[in-house]
Amino acid sequence: MPRRQSDKSVVEKLNLGNKIRDLRLKRGFTLNELAERTGFSIALLSQIENNIVSPPISTLWKIAEVLGVKIYYFFQDTPIEGEDFVVVRGGKGKPVARRETYPNLSFYSLAFGLADRKMEPFMVVFDNDEFGKTPHSHEGEEFLYVLEGSLLLKLGSETIELSAGDSIYYDSKIPHCVEGKKGARFLAVVIKH
Repeated sequence: MPRRQSDKSVVEKLNLGNKIRDLRLKRGFTLNELAERTGFSIALLSQIENNIVSPPISTLWKIAEVLGVKIYYFFQDTPIEGEDFVVVRGGKGKPVARRETYPNLSFYSLAFGLADRKMEPFMVVFDNDEFGKTPHSHEGEEFLYVLEGSLLLKLGSETIELSAGDSIYYDSKIPHCVEGKKGARFLAVVIKH
C-alpha cells in the first residue's frame, strides 16, 4: 500500500509560501499591508509564507487578487506573471515554428508565457539568402525595426529598402513579405485586431 505524503510535505513541495513572500516583497508590501488588503490576519499570512499551513483556494484566490496575479501563478514551476508582464532575457527568445510561411526566417517569441496579449513581438533572423516568398496579408498592423544588416520589404506594389536603424509601421492587410541576406536581424511586432 503506497504511503500517503504528509500535508506538510505537500505544502513544502508546492512552495506556495515562498512564492507569495517573493511576490509580496516584489510588490513592496509589508506583511501588515497584505493583511489589511486581504482581510486575513498577520499570523495566518506568516504561517502561509513559512509553509506551515496550506491556504484554502479561496484564501489563495484573495491573495493572488491583491498581489495582481492570476491564481495559476502560484502553481507554475517558474511563475510568470502572465497577466502583467513577462521578461525575456537577451538570447532567450523561444523559437517559433513558422517555416510554412517563412522558409528562410527563424522567429523567436519575445513574449512567450504572456496570455491574452494583443501584440506578438519577435526577433527575426534570416537563415539563408533564399528568396521567392509569396506576399501574404492578415488582420492587424505590424512594426519592423532593423537591428543588423538590411532587408527589402515588399508592401503592396512598393519595394522598400530598410537598413540597420530603420523602421516601418504598416497595415498588415496590405500583402507583404521580406527578403534579406543571411544573418540580417530585425524586430517584428504584430498587433492583432
